[in-house]
Amino acid sequence: MLHTSDVHIGHTKGPGDSHREVCQCPAHALAAAVIEHRVDVLIVAGDLFDHARLPDAAIVRTLELLTAPGVPVIVIPGNHDVHDTTSLWERCRIDVERTGVKLLDRLDGSSLVLASGRVTVWGRAMADHEPQYRPLAEVPPRPNTQWFVVAAHGHLNLTSDDAHRSSPITHEEISATEADYVALGHWHVTTDASHGEVVAWYPGAPMGYPGNGTAALVTLDDQVTVEHVAISAPKNSCL
Repeated sequence: MLHTSDVHIGHTKGPGDSHREVCQCPAHALAAAVIEHRVDVLIVAGDLFDHARLPDAAIVRTLELLTAPGVPVIVIPGNHDVHDTTSLWERCRIDVERTGVKLLDRLDGSSLVLASGRVTVWGRAMADHEPQYRPLAEVPPRPNTQWFVVAAHGHLNLTSDDAHRSSPITHEEISATEADYVALGHWHVTTDASHGEVVAWYPGAPMGYPGNGTAALVTLDDQVTVEHVAISAPKNSCL
């Protein structure tokens, strides 16, 4: 799996003639990484888009670029692209379905099964980025598939000072999932959040701050291994 988050399409416009009006360099770079590393699935753990004011054409272009390599693309909404009544996901639902993006959009959580029934992926959609929203609340019991992956977008609480944070995640909640891997989003810095027997990572942002960024290349085998790979902008930019 290639695990990314905080792609933030629409954060900035293209800086020159070699970029589209809404820069698509991160989407190009992720699609190229999927091909380069021959991954079986791409997981975006929130904030694929930076805001809901994006034009439909830019949203559709992103979805088409990410699905072009032909592997499943799993997305959960984050705090920048929340799934509320004005959600860009709702507005472009037909295009999401047409491109084949697998959106985990239920507020109480939803699952899908991949790899001929060997992998279950679960995640909760976010409608409001607030302290009462807990991304890892009510994770279902571990399924009978070979592998269990959980996707969550929120803030890992490390000290008592984090108690006021919105969308909190604790190490104890990570461990309680009993997942093989927890794909986290919200922090733009590569961070190991593993706890107990559960491997969990924030993958970093694909374009980095500043310069090129990273994603997590996750291998499910006899054990879970995580390699942090470079995500590089296209040489000719997004045009």
